[in-house]
Amino acid sequence: MDIKEILNNFSKAKIAVIGDIMLDNFIYGIVDRVSPEAPVIIVKETGSDCKLGGAANVAANISSLNGKVSLFGYTGDDEYRKILMKQFEDKNIDSFLLPVLEKTTKKTRIIGIIGEDKRQQIVRIDQECYAGVTEEVEEKLAKAVCNRNPDIIIASDYAKGGLTNSLFSKIREYSNKTRIIIDPKPKNKENYYGAYLITPNTKEAREMSQLDSNNVEEIGRYLQNRFRSNILITRGKEGMSLFEGGKIIDLPTQAREVYDVTGAGDTVIAVMGLGLASGLNLEESADLANHAAGIVVGRAGTATVSASELEQTIESENKKIKSLEDLKIIREDYHKKGKKVVWTNGCFDLIHIGHIDYLKKARKLGDCLFVGLNSDNSIKKLKGEGRPINNEKHRAETLSSLEFVDYTTIFPELTSENCLRELKPDFFVKAGDYNFESMNQKERKIVENYGGKIVFIPIIYDTSTTDIINKIKNGR
Repeated sequence: MDIKEILNNFSKAKIAVIGDIMLDNFIYGIVDRVSPEAPVIIVKETGSDCKLGGAANVAANISSLNGKVSLFGYTGDDEYRKILMKQFEDKNIDSFLLPVLEKTTKKTRIIGIIGEDKRQQIVRIDQECYAGVTEEVEEKLAKAVCNRNPDIIIASDYAKGGLTNSLFSKIREYSNKTRIIIDPKPKNKENYYGAYLITPNTKEAREMSQLDSNNVEEIGRYLQNRFRSNILITRGKEGMSLFEGGKIIDLPTQAREVYDVTGAGDTVIAVMGLGLASGLNLEESADLANHAAGIVVGRAGTATVSASELEQTIESENKKIKSLEDLKIIREDYHKKGKKVVWTNGCFDLIHIGHIDYLKKARKLGDCLFVGLNSDNSIKKLKGEGRPINNEKHRAETLSSLEFVDYTTIFPELTSENCLRELKPDFFVKAGDYNFESMNQKERKIVENYGGKIVFIPIIYDTSTTDIINKIKNGR
């Protein structure tokens, strides 16, 4: 199924989002002096903005990806509710919000602009109160959720008081076995038993497990068993880890630059819900969510990703993943233009700083860098059972996201002899722990016979994928 078909199916998905409804208020101002009244900076206001927050931001993400979404929760009967309702109307979000609170939950962030373009959050002011939510009110809300007959129910828990154990019980009672996925908060963990999927970040996962360990595999397995749920741990710059049945699937981060992680968890659970409701499995949904999160963390404040952005991002990566036959045509075109092609290959299982330095230097040798990836089966033969950690699709996508890698291809053989014979790159690059005597002599002979150049790039970072795996296993 290609990305266009997936996004088309998103428009048919019906998602119910229930949780803590918030209004995110941003006040922006210039910072250039300190107050004479107290040792605090003065923020000279230049503008303000209101965005949907909490469960409302989850709904906004679903709507921006063309999903059909209904939002459920509580607000006050105040001006902030009116602002929320207007934004729901603008974003085509169906809402069932009971105005039973003393005031609508609102987070006000004051953002100082320091110098020409540096933005710094100065302070956050929270307004919240959940008095007034009775069992009768919860009953009404739970029935409203299930009357929409959603494909997936998303519970967005910000621990403000909107998602109680009794409300969860009522939703389970009325939901007719609809799958429930939860963006959790550790303090409410007792409410989550039996959910289809729980999506904590690393800190939340550790707190929920109460294990004295930083080993993600150990924590994920524990949470799986305790809550009888699938677990997706979002790990920031280290990507995500999905625990499904007996499988652990690691997805490297797709973010090229992290500007602001606010709301990234909302995007992840929104795309997970859409993927599952559209017929994708957990791994496929997590892969999409990983790409979407990589887009939103590059923006300031709570943000959403559009269907066109997600499509463009994935298609851009896919355009860099080529067959050997495709690379032959590309190489011929480069040679006609008098340009040089560089080739290197390897497993590239867990991308680390040594890989980055090596690939950057390889790219500087010519005009185009081809990276060959050993297939999953060939890595198992080379490295043994348990490898690779990341499957060939994820490894190819990760390499494709690097700006200094022009194209990648996956080859089934143990060595790159066939690729070298077919492509005849101008430069064949090897890591500096090899030399002419220790390298594969068949590869050497092929390159020398067609007149190519073999280059060894020194290793300056003392690290390896095996070292990283051993450290993770030992909890270091």
